[in-house]
Parts: sequence; C-alpha cells; structure tokens
Amino acid sequence: MEKKMQICLGFKFAGIHCGLKKAEDALDLALILSQTPATAAATFTTNRFPAAPVIYGRRQLAAGESLRAVLINSGNANACTGSQGEIDVLSVAEFLGAALNIKAAEVFISSTGVIGEPLPVTKILKGIEKLVDGVKIPGDPVITFERAVRAIMTTDRFPKMVACQLETSQGRVTINGFAKGAGMIHPNMATMLAYLLTDAKIEKNTWQALLSRVVEHSFNRISVDGDMSTNDTVLALANGASGSFLTTAADLELLENALLQMTQELAYMMVKDGEGATKVVKVMVTGAPSPTAAEKICRAVANSSLVKTAFFGQDANWGRIIAAVGYAGVDLRPELVNIDFDQVRVVSGGVRDRDYREEMGAAVLRLPEFSVKIDLQSGEDEFLLLTSDLTHDYISINADYRS
Repeated sequence: MEKKMQICLGFKFAGIHCGLKKAEDALDLALILSQTPATAAATFTTNRFPAAPVIYGRRQLAAGESLRAVLINSGNANACTGSQGEIDVLSVAEFLGAALNIKAAEVFISSTGVIGEPLPVTKILKGIEKLVDGVKIPGDPVITFERAVRAIMTTDRFPKMVACQLETSQGRVTINGFAKGAGMIHPNMATMLAYLLTDAKIEKNTWQALLSRVVEHSFNRISVDGDMSTNDTVLALANGASGSFLTTAADLELLENALLQMTQELAYMMVKDGEGATKVVKVMVTGAPSPTAAEKICRAVANSSLVKTAFFGQDANWGRIIAAVGYAGVDLRPELVNIDFDQVRVVSGGVRDRDYREEMGAAVLRLPEFSVKIDLQSGEDEFLLLTSDLTHDYISINADYRS
C-alpha cells in the first residue's frame, strides 16, 4: 500500500478554475494559507524584465514581512504590463487580505503564463471568493494540496510535489514542496515556480541563507531550452506550527540536507517533464582548473542545441560536445580531455578512443537517462547540470503556446 503524503501542520490549500485557462476543468488559481505568520525566504529571477508579482515580492522580502497567504495564478504572467501590472498585484493582495482578515503585506502573489497580457483581475477576484470559502471547509489536506499543485501548472505534463518528515532534537517537523516548470528552463532558475513549506520555526536570516544555498545546487543546475523567464520564484515558508524551533547546527544541517534532496528531486522532475523531452542527461565536468571553468564548460554543453538534438536523435556525435567544450571560453589543454557516455570511453586525450565503436555510444544514447562526463585532467574542480534533449514536440508546443 502506498504511504499517504504527510502535510505540514498549520497550512491549508485550495485550487480552483477561475477562467484564466480556456478548458473549464483546468485549475488555474491556487491558495496557500498559513494559520500563523510564517517566516519567509525567497529567490527570484535575474531577468531584467521581472514580472509585476516578482517586483512586489522582492519588496516584501526586503521589508522582512512575515507571510500568511500565497496566491498563485496560471495562464497569465502579469509580465511586461507596466505600472498597471503592479497596481493589479496590489489590488489582488488587498482583496485577498481583506477576505482572510489579514494584512495585504502578508499576501504573496505569483503568476505564470503568457507574457504581455493584462492580468484578468475581475476573474481572479471572483476566484478568490471561492478559494476563501474552500479553505474554511474541512477537507482532506492531501487532496487540497494536490489541487493547489495542479492549479499552478501550464505546459507541465504531471504535477511535481515532494514531502519529508524529520526527527530533530526539538521534535518532528514536516516539509512539503511543489513546483511547476517544463519550458524556459535555464539557470538561474527557470520558468519555474517552487514553494517549500515547513512547520518548523527558523530564524529569518538563517532561513534565507539556507534557501539560497539549496537553490544554487538544485534549481540553478538544470537546463531544458536555455531561456530564462520573467517570473521565476522560489518561496520558502516556515510557520513554526510544530513547536520545533531549529537553532542547533545539527538540526539545521539535517533540515538543509532534506531540503537539498527535495529541491533536487523537483529539479529532476522539471527536466524529465521538459517540453517535448524524452531524455534526462547528467552533464558532469571534472578535473577543471577552477569552479568557474567547470561551470562554463558544463553550461556550454548542456545548453547546446546541437548537442541536445543529437541526444534526441540518439546520435553519438561526440564532435558536438568537443566543439561546445572548446568554445566555452576556458583555457585548457585539448590533449588531456577525456569524454565518457556512462561507462563508455568515447574520447581519450582529445581524440576518439581507439577502442570506441559508434554502436557503443548509440546504445547509451538510446537510454531514457544517461550521463556525459568530461574530464579536463587540469585540476580538482567540478560541476554538474541536468539537461534534456531537444525534440520536434518542443517546437510544436511552443509554436502553439498562445493558441
């Protein structure tokens, strides 16, 4: 029997259809409600055209606001909408705050969907009334959680959610995480929204530092198509409902390790669910002279359209990988470079390995998941990214996205 997902204490969820998506059965508005003020931490897109809710959220976090509610809509990004977009965010936050009898400053807003279209405020306000009524009715927390998860999806093929329970020195704490993202996936972060919730109590600066480290080694280590969104947000809330205040180094390390594992799992789901993707590929660069060199080469390979289409075609064209390594802008010695597909040595000392046969590489690339390891043999630093292949379906999905 499958074990039932555990849900954090002190959080309620709802997900409804309010008319932002065309299909009447498509959920498009989600609510997370904390019964007590939650300590908040967040990371946001580095895109120079941040969406209105990102601008609003940055101000909230900079002001040190605790949060009680998170409203997430899909189907409209409220990005590149000028001052009216910011006015709309504030009006939605004020309306939800009044409906829940909390301050507007305690309401966090996220949006995802089509860029450049005005936010359908009237539909969202009507939806808020239904959401608030929904969280007042007792229900199965797992079902309401799953509805919220589904309500934030756009081109996602499946919902992405994780849960974990930890036994700390202060007692048991629960962590829930969920995310959306399938296209425009490229560090830093992606077209992705992610929410991490815990019923532990954590000091604000500690919580922010922990989240930043975790994001750097999970959501910032994936690539589907090399495009960065205007709306990327990772929000973490700790409401303390469990009564466990985590302050010791041991407890905080336990929490960080759990969050890292959970965010890496969510990041993996995003790559697996990449628009049109059929493969998940782990690209590893080792033996680099510096961390920066390792990262540059890893990203060059993982983001190369030629490499990614070769993955889709199951074409063991290692020359495309060598080319990406060479143009990454890193000073290296070509005669030292080795490349492996899983356990198959393809390149030795910058040339085709003498024992390598094309069918050996092709057999690896036929697998749904495999690794590409690039050893520079010039140092001790390394970097790892998850990427996907680039397919015909990716073009079809994005060509028809607004229709």
